[in-house]
Amino acid sequence: MKNSKKRKSNFTKDKKELQSIIETIIDTEAIIQMIADNYYQKSMQDVENADVNINHLENIFTNETYYLAMKIVPLLERKILYLSYIENCRLNDICRKLKLGKNEVISLRNKGINHFKHNLEILYKSEKLKKDSKYEKKN
Repeated sequence: MKNSKKRKSNFTKDKKELQSIIETIIDTEAIIQMIADNYYQKSMQDVENADVNINHLENIFTNETYYLAMKIVPLLERKILYLSYIENCRLNDICRKLKLGKNEVISLRNKGINHFKHNLEILYKSEKLKKDSKYEKKN
């Protein structure tokens, strides 16, 4: 009889320890999941809070010509360039944020770069023409 009670007592004790261990593991997993969710949520919030900056990508340039060239680039292309090169967001994050497909984002990023280059060429040509006309007026 004593052995039976002792076994029952040990079994109850082991069961309580096992239950405690399981609860600890579940709590740890829940905490890890909460941290991961919080990290992801914070990083996406940072991207959402960047909307103000996205619309003003041109402000990173101190050179007036670069500033003007970027200001003329269409807004969506500027947003993609900002998220890609300033915020260093991954393609999937940009797609999720702007609700666009991968091919569309890649295409818009390339168009944005080409628009910027084209705008620079035009602005440099116009500056050269201005300088030449000022030179001609002086002579």
